[in-house]
Amino acid sequence: MEWMKEIKANFTNVNSPFLHFKDLLPRKKEIACNLIVQKPCRFFVVASNKKNIDGWKNEAAEFVSGKGSAWLYWWLARLLLERVTAFCEARVPVSQRGQAKILFVFSRRGGLKYVDFRDYLKRLHKQSRTNSLHIKKRDLCWSVVDEEEILVLDSAARAGLQLSDLCAGAFFQALEQKSNFDTQYAKLFKPRMAFSKSGLILGEGLKTMPELHEMGLTVKQRDIFEFYGYSPRGW
Repeated sequence: MEWMKEIKANFTNVNSPFLHFKDLLPRKKEIACNLIVQKPCRFFVVASNKKNIDGWKNEAAEFVSGKGSAWLYWWLARLLLERVTAFCEARVPVSQRGQAKILFVFSRRGGLKYVDFRDYLKRLHKQSRTNSLHIKKRDLCWSVVDEEEILVLDSAARAGLQLSDLCAGAFFQALEQKSNFDTQYAKLFKPRMAFSKSGLILGEGLKTMPELHEMGLTVKQRDIFEFYGYSPRGW
């Protein structure tokens, strides 16, 4: 909450009780992003190109996450949490693992039943314990996961959700060409993006689905990924 107050203290004429990236003027976006990257925090982004998967079905994913349109959202959440849980577990002493747990706080979104996500995590955990995951490339670090520790709030109710929205909004603006396309704000987050053991942000702090060479991005959209380490030869 103090971080949010610090950001808003730099603004005048703030009519809304909470911040939403897309509603800010360009100068305020720059101020907010520059301030938050000075704080001791890490950001993770999963970017998906839904045009590539329009109408696509994955029976294995639906089996784990449940039928209906939400399975894709839960699948992308899994990719995010594989990375978030690894980051958190690495910071827990081995002797204390299993005691420290993450509280997953979601911003309320219409059409989603978060009890389904809890059940999805439970099914994933069971598959992990029995070595029967359909995709074995990565897994959540389960020592820091409690499937009951899931909270769903309106963004206005939790400052952390608004801070996350700054990062999500910045990357959305760096990719969505129908909006006010601009990569400068997403680039500001580089000092605070999570990175792998080898120091790479791409694939860890910034994960794409599908893989970048399969996304069919425009030259403008490629810029942010090249900034975060993707080789131009890979396209």
